[in-house]
Amino acid sequence: MENPYLLAVPLLLATYAWYAKSVKVLPRPSPVLLLVTRLSSRATQISKDRLPPIVDIPVPRPQPEDIFTRPREAYGEALAAHGPVIGVRRKGNLEYIVNQEYARYVLTCDRLFSFEQGSAAIMNLQPIMALTNGTLFRDLQDFVRDGIVARIDEIVQCIWPLFQRDAKAFVELAAEGIKTGNHPSCFDHFRGTIAETTLILLFGQDYVTSRNLEIVEEVSNGMAELTGQYQNFSLIGKYVPVLWVVYTWVKVMLVSIPFGFLRMYGPMVWRDIDRYQKLAASGNLAPAAEPRNVLYLIVKTYTPPDGRRIGIFRRLYIAILLLCTVVSQWVLYQLAVRPEYLGPLREELSRVLEEDETGALRLTAASLREARLLDSFIREVMRLKGDTIATMRYTTCDVPLGDFIIPKGSFVTPMATTVHENPDVFGEQSREFNGFQWAELNKEAVMTGPAHIVFGLGRFACPGRVLAINEIKLIVFSLIARATPTLLEGKFEVADPLNTVTQPPKGTLVLVPLEKPYL
Repeated sequence: MENPYLLAVPLLLATYAWYAKSVKVLPRPSPVLLLVTRLSSRATQISKDRLPPIVDIPVPRPQPEDIFTRPREAYGEALAAHGPVIGVRRKGNLEYIVNQEYARYVLTCDRLFSFEQGSAAIMNLQPIMALTNGTLFRDLQDFVRDGIVARIDEIVQCIWPLFQRDAKAFVELAAEGIKTGNHPSCFDHFRGTIAETTLILLFGQDYVTSRNLEIVEEVSNGMAELTGQYQNFSLIGKYVPVLWVVYTWVKVMLVSIPFGFLRMYGPMVWRDIDRYQKLAASGNLAPAAEPRNVLYLIVKTYTPPDGRRIGIFRRLYIAILLLCTVVSQWVLYQLAVRPEYLGPLREELSRVLEEDETGALRLTAASLREARLLDSFIREVMRLKGDTIATMRYTTCDVPLGDFIIPKGSFVTPMATTVHENPDVFGEQSREFNGFQWAELNKEAVMTGPAHIVFGLGRFACPGRVLAINEIKLIVFSLIARATPTLLEGKFEVADPLNTVTQPPKGTLVLVPLEKPYL
C-alpha cells in the first residue's frame, strides 16, 4: 500500500481499549459503571447528608430544556436556593456546580480536581488522551508556549498582511451586500483567514493552497463537532449523548480525517516529519536556522534519543491542532450595538499604527500591546457575554468542599456567570457594560484571576490566549479602520446560551464603508 498511515485511523477505535489500560489518565467511566460504583463503594463511604443536594432545574417546576435555553437563570436560581454546591443532571452525567465561593479552589487545585480528565471527558477526547499517554493538554501547552507565545512578535508581523488583505476584501463584499441585500458572513469569511494562519504557524507557507485551506476548514468543523461545540443544537446530543458521541467519532475519525485531511496532507506531513526528524537528530542545525513552524518543534520534542522513528499515533496527534475565531464576532456585534465606543477606538488605532520601511502603515505585536482601550473592550465583552458551564474538572478522590463531600470520579465546574457578575467584586451594577474600565485598572485581556475565568485559571489557563487576543485585535482594527459595524435587525441573539465560548452570536452584521478609511 502506497500510504500505509491511512490504516491507522480505522484501527484507532479498535486499539483504544488496549491503550486505555496502559495509561495513567483513564477515559470517562460509562454511566453504568459510575452508577454501580457509587451504589456500592462510594455510597457506603460518604453519608447521604454530606453529599451536595441534587437539584432539578429550574426550581420549583422542572423544564429540562431550560438548562439549554436559559442556563444563566436556571443554574443561578438553583444555586441561590440550595447553596454554593449543587448536583445537576445534564447530558447523561451528574455534574456538581459551584458558585463564586469555590470557583478558585476548584480551578487551581489540580491535585484534587483534574483539568485533563475533566476537559477530555467534556470534549469527548478520551481516546486521544489514551493514545498520547495522557499528555495531550500538557503537550499542547508546551507547543503553544514554545512555538507561538515565544515568537508572538514574529508571528504578528507574518500574519498582519493576511488580515489586511481579507479585511479589505470583506468590506468590499459588505458594500456590495448593502446594494443587493445579500450580506456576507463575517464569521465564515475570517474563518478562512484563521485557517491560513493556522497552516502557516503549524506547517509553513508551502502548505498554503486553496484546496488545503478548504480541507483545514472541513476538518476544523469536524473537530468542533467531535468536541461537542454543536451538541446542544441536536436533540440526540442533548438527551441521548452516548449515541451522539459514537456517531461523531465514526463520522470524524473514520471518514473526515482519513479521507479528507490525511489523504491530502498525509504524504506531505509524513515526509516533513521524517525530514525534520533527521535535522533534529543530527544536532548540526543552529537555532536560528531551524524551521519556523510548530511541526518542527513537535518533531524535535518527540524525536526518540535512540534515533527511532516517531510513533504513528504521535503523527496522527500532530495533525489535529486547529484554531477558531468566535470571540472577535462577539466584539464586533457589541461594537455594532455600542457605536459610542468606535470613536475612541479609531483614535487609538491612529495613535498605535506604525510605518514600515516603505512608509506603509502596519500593526505589530508592540503596537497591539499599546492598544489598551481595545484590549479593555475585549476583556469586558468576554466577561459579560454570558459564559455558564465551560471549564470542567474531574475529582481524583473524595473531596471535602464546604459542608459537603464530592465523590471521587465526579464532574465539577464553576458557574462562570456567578464569578463574572459577582456583586462583591463588581458592585451592585455588576452586569452593566463598561468597556474601558480595564484600561483604567491596568488589567489586560489575557490576564486571568479569581474574578475572570474566561481563559480558565491556574496551571491550565488557556496557553493560546496571547495569540487569540492578538488575532481578535487584528480582525477588529482591520475592519473598523475601513467600515462601521451595524446590525440589520438592530440587535443580536445568543445562538447557544449554554455554549457562548465556541458559538458566535446570531444576527446579520452589516459593515458600512467609511468615506475616508484609516488603512
